[in-house]
Amino acid sequence: MAVHQNGHDGYKRSLKKFVQGSPDQLPVANHGGTPAPPGRWGRWEGPHQRPPRRGPPQRPLRARIDRRSRWRRARPLWTELHVLVFRGLDPGTVRGLLARASHRQLARLEIRVPGQAVGIAAAQVTSLLRAAEEHQPEELIFEVGGVRAGADDPFELPCFARATSVDLKIWNRSFTLPPAGEFSNLRMLTLSLCTVSPNDFLSRCPQLQVLHMGCYWVFDFVTVSLASLQELILRADVPVPVDDPNNTPQQLIIVEAPALEKFRLQSYGLRGVITSFSAPMVDTLSFTFCSKASRCIGFSWPWRWRVLSLSTAMGWVTRYGEADAVRRRVLSMVIIDNDDGRCNAVRSFAEEIVRLPVNNFSVLKLELRKDDGHAFGTDVLQLLKTLNTVQRPHLVLPPTNERGYWSKKREIKSNEGISLINLEEAEIEGLNVHDHDFDFMKFLFASAPVLKVVRVTLFPGFSQSSQRYKQLCYLLWAKTWVKCFVNGRLEAL
Repeated sequence: MAVHQNGHDGYKRSLKKFVQGSPDQLPVANHGGTPAPPGRWGRWEGPHQRPPRRGPPQRPLRARIDRRSRWRRARPLWTELHVLVFRGLDPGTVRGLLARASHRQLARLEIRVPGQAVGIAAAQVTSLLRAAEEHQPEELIFEVGGVRAGADDPFELPCFARATSVDLKIWNRSFTLPPAGEFSNLRMLTLSLCTVSPNDFLSRCPQLQVLHMGCYWVFDFVTVSLASLQELILRADVPVPVDDPNNTPQQLIIVEAPALEKFRLQSYGLRGVITSFSAPMVDTLSFTFCSKASRCIGFSWPWRWRVLSLSTAMGWVTRYGEADAVRRRVLSMVIIDNDDGRCNAVRSFAEEIVRLPVNNFSVLKLELRKDDGHAFGTDVLQLLKTLNTVQRPHLVLPPTNERGYWSKKREIKSNEGISLINLEEAEIEGLNVHDHDFDFMKFLFASAPVLKVVRVTLFPGFSQSSQRYKQLCYLLWAKTWVKCFVNGRLEAL
């Protein structure tokens, strides 16, 4: 192969000089290209060769130093923001940053201080909240790690006069308010994991409409009284053990809120909760008893059914033969076999329902939960007797192949004289067509003189070719005035 100038030997000598760092002589292959004069792409140029890469133009060193100096002298932009969020910083650092912020009417201020092994002193929390108050946030979110019970004094919560929403997560802590001042614009207050009573601060919140409290209450008596309150959600936890495990103490919560529309209670720990209402406008109620010790509503021995959750609200209901849905009050209950011998029923279903501020229920949704078989007929019929305004019960039976012990003599005696005069429709899910189920259906037909429609969904896996299914059809066919649907199909002769 022919090469430029001195042939192969000359090419090797030129390449050696290039490797050694001489920029004067560069070898160029003789493929039709010519050595390029120094210019934009340097000297290495040809038809099969690419120009060398070059980086961006560099500023002079002095210009770069002057620019960095001006940046250091400039004020940080974050100090002018109207939304500030501090997470994972210690209280001293957050106070220093707040002192540098220049915006005095923040739209939102969020401070989340992580917990420490020795805890954060109440004085530090008070100082940090006072620094936050100087910026007059419209929305405040404040979270601070807690301390052991009784290991620290309450901190002072300033009255954020401009705030419309305050969210405090104060693990196992309490607070006090200054001698004067109020939350004049506060509409929503959320307190999580606190040990403070609402009696201590509600009088300072004249415009409060929504109150959410997650409380470690050790009080036997708590009053929530506020004329402007429209929504109240309580999460009542009692972490301290009781002295006598066979005697569950009770906690009384009195709600006095004439404008209240929505109430929800979640009860945990080792106490039963009794709620008393003075709220004529309430529309939506919800109770959930998450621990066995707090389930004190139900039937007495030998039946161990207890209320797990209870709620009521207005809902849209379509009646059979009518095209348009109408609004009806719905009562939803989940009852469970509370297999805890130390917890006796403190009050019955009837006593609890009487305590509710509303009782004109048209629809009852009742779910029964039990791992093994359990007779349910008497409990359901007695509950329907108590709720004599119910027009449409919807029962969800336990998913089991057995129903347990059934004493016909006792059931007949207990259910004598029951008359469900308003019952028009009934829906049953999980019917397993045992003797107990047949007897319950017979009692239901006999007790409801104006019953028009029955919808039955059989237990999963139940064969419709079995003899028991035929017995169910004979029972349904005998009631010619009732339209009976089994798994969605109308059963008729």
